Amino acid sequence: MNKGLKLKNLYFKDILTDINFELKPGTINALIGKNGSGKTLVLKCIVGFIKYSGLISLNDVVFDEKNIGEQIKNIGIYLNTKKLEDKNVYSNLIDPLFNLNYQEETAKKKVYEIAKKLDISDLLYKEIETLSHSQKKVVSFAQSIIHSPNLILIDNLFDSLDKHYKEKIISFLKSIKKTKKTIILFTANNSEDLFLADNLLIIKSGKIIEMGEPKKLLENESLFIKNDVDIPFISDLSNKMIAYELINKPIYDMNEMVEEIWQ
Repeated sequence: MNKGLKLKNLYFKDILTDINFELKPGTINALIGKNGSGKTLVLKCIVGFIKYSGLISLNDVVFDEKNIGEQIKNIGIYLNTKKLEDKNVYSNLIDPLFNLNYQEETAKKKVYEIAKKLDISDLLYKEIETLSHSQKKVVSFAQSIIHSPNLILIDNLFDSLDKHYKEKIISFLKSIKKTKKTIILFTANNSEDLFLADNLLIIKSGKIIEMGEPKKLLENESLFIKNDVDIPFISDLSNKMIAYELINKPIYDMNEMVEEIWQ
């Protein structure tokens, strides 16, 4: 079996044109591009929210109208907090599991496990309307992935997210990556977030312009400029430091850069 997510000749209303890429299990992947480039639409096509032409498959199973209902069980998607209902956090987390026919004890265990990993145990019996913006985003994320899907799609989760919860989610995603069973694809407006990824996909005007390891692509600064993608601050700083001969190689970790300069 050719495990992984595959998009081939994906097309949607002249907005997405000829999208092609493959992602392997055990990888974190970032889809970046300016607003309106088609990032969110790619995710919506994968999960079957909009009708497209082309091929999408997960672990060699091609998605179509007949099996998308079954395939959705293997996908977790975070788009926003709109799925949260006006009840407490616990109910918002356990109800999706009941909808998937989980037994009550198994469902309870999964709720408490994810709440602990994301540090929201103290929120379980609070009403959604009493939560902060960041807390709602984390709860909505937890709701999206509580069924342990093979494919996790995340749309702009990190924007305006509290630093504490962002660190918890990143730690959680890295722990999932280690199992080598799950594919994670996230979109980002903040280019600094791309360093979380193993692979970077740059999208412009509905086309994948480039795909590769973030650090390798960052060696070509013009690639980001011509495709209207912000260059990460640490990358821009690194390039300037090299130009002034303060360092002799690209460095993408701030602590490492400080140590290098002080040597």
